Amino acid sequence: MNAPATNPTTTPSRTAVDAPNVPRPTVGLPNGLHHLAVATRDAKAQIEFFTDVLGLELVALYWMHGVANTVHAFLRLSDTATLALVQGPEMERIEPQLGVSHAGFTAGPVAPGAVQHVALNVDTVDDLLAMRDRIRSRGYWVMGPIDHGMCKSIYLAGPEGLQLELAAWTGGVAAERWIDPEVVAFCGLDASDVARYRRPAAFASQGGAVAQPDPNARPGFVFPDEMRDVAATLLSSSDAEIAALLDHAEPPVPA
Repeated sequence: MNAPATNPTTTPSRTAVDAPNVPRPTVGLPNGLHHLAVATRDAKAQIEFFTDVLGLELVALYWMHGVANTVHAFLRLSDTATLALVQGPEMERIEPQLGVSHAGFTAGPVAPGAVQHVALNVDTVDDLLAMRDRIRSRGYWVMGPIDHGMCKSIYLAGPEGLQLELAAWTGGVAAERWIDPEVVAFCGLDASDVARYRRPAAFASQGGAVAQPDPNARPGFVFPDEMRDVAATLLSSSDAEIAALLDHAEPPVPA
């Protein structure tokens, strides 16, 4: 396969993926991935894969706060983003099901609410090819790069059926070119819907003073029976009371 032409373009800024010259408030809005938590029954195997095959650095490995016998691991993606792993005792007994818990391939069907695939960013197409070399040197089959117009991507399957993509941006995402009227209609949307979605309503912070709504008014947490008493306490507690119960500010290893 001929390697694609090198494109040194780095990840586009927020303005690069929005319509140009349209000011908007950004304070307080989500601005990137903090961490994505992936369930596992074998944290060691997953850490081995992500550190050796993809080169991510392990930066935290400790008992998950407030959850008995559950491992929490963090692998560094950047100064502000990590990939997390969660290994709990119940996960040993839950069997993965193709097409339900995992997709089988990066475009495959999966249960609503489940992660179909995880795409990790690299800065350039040269970096993408370097990652392809690294992954293949570890014995994993990799597909790509595939040119998607806005980015180029490579694809592979990781441990426990996790479908992975690595992608390098090759241009900005101009909404007027990438919001397809045919798909808009298929999703039951009209022009006013698209206009709202492209310009979400601004909101002025009230400094945390907005009152907690009824926890049953919207879909919420579904706690297991053994946590019924804890759940009742959490759902009836104030923010300060919940913080007092759940805060774990100190690292597990003393300075």
